[in-house]
Amino acid sequence: MSNGLEGMIVNPRVRAILLHPDDDERRWGNDLQRFLSGDAALTRKSAGEPGIMAVQRLMIFLGYSTSSTGAFAVDGDFGRGTNRGVAQFQFEHGLANGIGRDVLCYPCQWNTASRLIGVIPDARLTPETLQAMLQDALQRCDRGEVMAGSFDDAIFHLNALHRRRFLDCRGIVERYGALAQATCTRLRNEEGVAIRPEWLLAIVRQETAGVIRPRFEQHYLSRLNAQNPAEGLESLRMRSMSLGLGQIMGENFRRVGAASAKDLFTAPTAEQLAFVGRFLKPKAAIVARTEPSEADFREIARFYNGPGYEAHRYHESLARWFREFRLLLG
Repeated sequence: MSNGLEGMIVNPRVRAILLHPDDDERRWGNDLQRFLSGDAALTRKSAGEPGIMAVQRLMIFLGYSTSSTGAFAVDGDFGRGTNRGVAQFQFEHGLANGIGRDVLCYPCQWNTASRLIGVIPDARLTPETLQAMLQDALQRCDRGEVMAGSFDDAIFHLNALHRRRFLDCRGIVERYGALAQATCTRLRNEEGVAIRPEWLLAIVRQETAGVIRPRFEQHYLSRLNAQNPAEGLESLRMRSMSLGLGQIMGENFRRVGAASAKDLFTAPTAEQLAFVGRFLKPKAAIVARTEPSEADFREIARFYNGPGYEAHRYHESLARWFREFRLLLG
């Protein structure tokens, strides 16, 4: 087992997943060597912070939340959220850990999910589990089933999320502007969807600031599990996350033309922008306008963010981003 792990650790792709370019790899190496030379497992109480951060990066690369709130965070804390993600991976990959599906899908509501997460017992990150995670990561790389459909893009998002370096409007235009314009042209020509690229970019700016950062909703998983007890847990877990540049809920995958919820995570950037456009299709009369009114921004804010949009001034942010992108795109 150790030889297999040590062999994978030197793989350049694995190192890019585990370590931020600015990190001192010796710090992670100390944890790794301790792990391989005798420690039976890394737990919430025994792992060092550099080792935890490397594992969290790997988990995020694979699509597992690391925070009790459902966020994807690289914080060096083997807290309840990272513990849940490890337990989910072990269950989904047949690595018996004594934590069953009923516990992973514990009954909760949106406002009790974080408080009740303690019902999931402590998981053990064994060498077997770490090797399975790394093998899964490499296989996904070979198949192109990684975040944003490209290894380089996946590492960009992972590193930006790690350092919380999000994009401003100019950065979003530089990275996504041409793609947004081409996507709008394609949607109009192929699907009859007329939408201004400023809308796509404004949604991206508001939802993710150009850095993919999924959010797992435990109460969604618990409800979907009760409704679909025969469906695989991985599928239900992906349906229970907001995904992609536009933070579209996995449960809405059919609505935006995706083959599965997982595709919202692994789709190339251009398709992720198209998902946002298709989601907005019912509001075609508004998103085709070059001069939206305040009422238009309120309507899109309610449609995309829900009835509570006004509490955090979602409509005002959309208006501000839309106008800035209009200036930047010329």
